[in-house]
Amino acid sequence: MLAAESIVNPHQIYSYKVMQRDMEKLAETYPDLISYESLGQTKYGRHLWAIKIGRGQSVLFLNGSHHAREWLTTPLLMKMLDTYAAAYYSNTSISKYSVRDLLDNVSIWVVPMVNPDGVTLSQQGTAGLPQSLAKLLKKYNGNSSNFNRWKANMEGIDLNRQYPASWNTIRNSTSYPWYQNYKGKQPAQAKEVQMLMDFTYRIDPEVTVSYHSSGEILFWHFNTLSKNVARDKAMAIDLGNLTGYSLVRPEKNPSGGGYKDWFVQQFGRPGFTIEIGDYAGEGSLPLSQFNTIWNENREVGLYTAQRTYNLWLGKQKVQSAQQSLSLLAGTSLYSYPGAKGALSSLSPQVLEITAQKGDWYEVSADIGTGWIHPAPGMLASVEQLNGTALLQETVTSYQYPDPFAPIISTVTPQNVQVTGRWEKWLRIHTESGDQWIDGHNIEVQEGTAPATQ
Repeated sequence: MLAAESIVNPHQIYSYKVMQRDMEKLAETYPDLISYESLGQTKYGRHLWAIKIGRGQSVLFLNGSHHAREWLTTPLLMKMLDTYAAAYYSNTSISKYSVRDLLDNVSIWVVPMVNPDGVTLSQQGTAGLPQSLAKLLKKYNGNSSNFNRWKANMEGIDLNRQYPASWNTIRNSTSYPWYQNYKGKQPAQAKEVQMLMDFTYRIDPEVTVSYHSSGEILFWHFNTLSKNVARDKAMAIDLGNLTGYSLVRPEKNPSGGGYKDWFVQQFGRPGFTIEIGDYAGEGSLPLSQFNTIWNENREVGLYTAQRTYNLWLGKQKVQSAQQSLSLLAGTSLYSYPGAKGALSSLSPQVLEITAQKGDWYEVSADIGTGWIHPAPGMLASVEQLNGTALLQETVTSYQYPDPFAPIISTVTPQNVQVTGRWEKWLRIHTESGDQWIDGHNIEVQEGTAPATQ
């Protein structure tokens, strides 16, 4: 599969509507890799969109634009999605990372705009709003018409001071709704924060990164347990080296309320806040900085995805398993899960699965026992069929049942012999041997009762 032209144009005022349009186009262009869902709606009716890229069981979570004026973090995350998807489809690497291998192991969830109401207000001001609301927001803005400096949501609540992590001791908070720094009446008061917390519990990420601006600094510590400090600091140092940003020293009594603070405290896992760009004070970063910011952060999602997978795999327990599965393409045999060097290679065959750890399988094969880490679709329980199907149109055939498997050929409209099924896929027999086709909307006329292999 070939990659498409770039979809995301970050060199513009990147609005909520532009983000929605690009999100839909990315899912349309990369349907087997990218999907999205709404986590709910804000008080003013905008959706909190979550976008998923990747196919793995382990989960990384990235988010941006908690703060309205920091909206340049949104096109940064959207360009990551665009760039990683194109590399996956073309099966190319970015720096040292094989993007396809990585995204077969990890699912990256992205909420690119946590604060869509605030971003819209910061970018467009009060144009189009009811007069009473516009008057109230101007009051929250110190009677200024400069909404470029707006940081809060449209209720005047600072979303990154809303999380239940030392909320009672947050410093420098106003006591009333304001364009910045008002922590609210209670933690998780804002709908956006409630939705993001619920979503975090649901996807259970191994690592999180919250993008903010500005200052080229990196926060990594929040009352971190001593047993986790070395692990988290090592990652922070790597991220600092990758971006060129400075690490913020841990405080004894930090002012909390941030997403990263809550995640580190609640989950005991690595969480980072990355502040992009030159210090901008009470304003948005200029678009002219984007290329520099992109070059500094292009690999952040890939590095944290790799660390996500390693941490996740390390926590998985070996589970006993007894079943026979078909290996449909050659793969490497390893001495243990996560091993770098292979013992040997396995050819397609029926394998006896004896144990599983995460997405690794211990197998008994014709050349001995070891562990395999197959790509999606390579290991399957194939239902044996004896039937035929009429192909109404030309279809692509693959080596094994996955849209990213090696393509064998195209099959023109004809009657084909169907010898097996796995999920939506059909195995057909041709003069060139067995091939797999997408079986959506293809009716199979079975000749004999199927058996399961």
